[in-house]
Amino acid sequence: MRFRLFPALAPAVLFLALPAQSQTCADRSGDYAARISLCDQAFAMANSDTAAADALALKGEAQRLSGDLDGAATTLAQALRLTPTSAWLWVELGNVRYDQNDIAGALAHYSAALAVEDYPDAWANRAEAWWEFRMAQSCSDDADQALRIDPQYAYAHEIKGRCLIDLGRAEEALSYFDTAIALAPGYQNAYRNKMAALADLGRMDEVVALADLALRPDTVPNPNPRIEEDILARRLLALAEVTPPAMIGAEADALLRRYPENFAALNVKARALLAAGNLAEADALTAPLRANPAGLSLAAVYHDTLAQIDVGLGRLDDGLRNYEAALSADPNLSRVYARKLSELGFLPMSNAPSGVLTALRRCIDVKKTGCVLSS
Repeated sequence: MRFRLFPALAPAVLFLALPAQSQTCADRSGDYAARISLCDQAFAMANSDTAAADALALKGEAQRLSGDLDGAATTLAQALRLTPTSAWLWVELGNVRYDQNDIAGALAHYSAALAVEDYPDAWANRAEAWWEFRMAQSCSDDADQALRIDPQYAYAHEIKGRCLIDLGRAEEALSYFDTAIALAPGYQNAYRNKMAALADLGRMDEVVALADLALRPDTVPNPNPRIEEDILARRLLALAEVTPPAMIGAEADALLRRYPENFAALNVKARALLAAGNLAEADALTAPLRANPAGLSLAAVYHDTLAQIDVGLGRLDDGLRNYEAALSADPNLSRVYARKLSELGFLPMSNAPSGVLTALRRCIDVKKTGCVLSS
């Protein structure tokens, strides 16, 4: 789960000369209904296309932040008809598409912004869109462009760090997250993604320590609850890597009391049940994870747990699909699975995921429920 910061308005947009109500219309307070009303007044009083477009732009932003994405799209499109060369308007409309989960549409609008201006928000937000498409090199290149224009852009440093993790350069990513945090103290998402880099490097004790730091109110005074839950989940998963599952049951229970269907906590408890041979209980416990009603992208370890349950209970096709999904989420698992398969007498032709899957199919065909692998 990842939380995306909203790009900042360019100063040129913030302080354009609008009618008398414009300063309040441009106020970033959380009273979106009041902002929208004041922007409507500013639009009605506008004496030029530029002033009208400014009022519409700020109204559209308020609509987006309030969750009225369709209304925001209509308002921003109206503003663009008045000032089609406004890079910020193209970016803001891209943000609407992003929030609608139309990543391709967002990418197109960020590109349109760059066609009219060399604009750091457009570069950084397009990097974010590339990251969503798992195009890490394009993500990294666009983040570099944002940092070329504004080396102090915390969000660009944070997205650059994520790009580098996906490029297999987690060690290098750490410095970008550190810079983002130095530039924007309390930057919760930078802490969260630095944890991801440390986990990628196998430094689980540091993941736990960083989580504890990020969860302190003096570190992140105004935490986003969704990111906080994810930080707690990542902390638990890191603990599970270095602590026997039975010994962290209390941590998992505490997390479940706060978040009754937290996937990390369910996974930790399920793996403890698997270790004890309680397959049916593990299966019942992981029902929310298997259903995944929000359609979240599941970590490899979750698919691995589900695969072990499936194979152990004789749902062999489901098990194979979950093992394949685990390898897709984390190709490095292929080496772990290859070693386990070799121990079972099914040596893969290669450690590549495709070779491991071929050996896994043979193993399941022959050993049935006896072909249980674990990461």
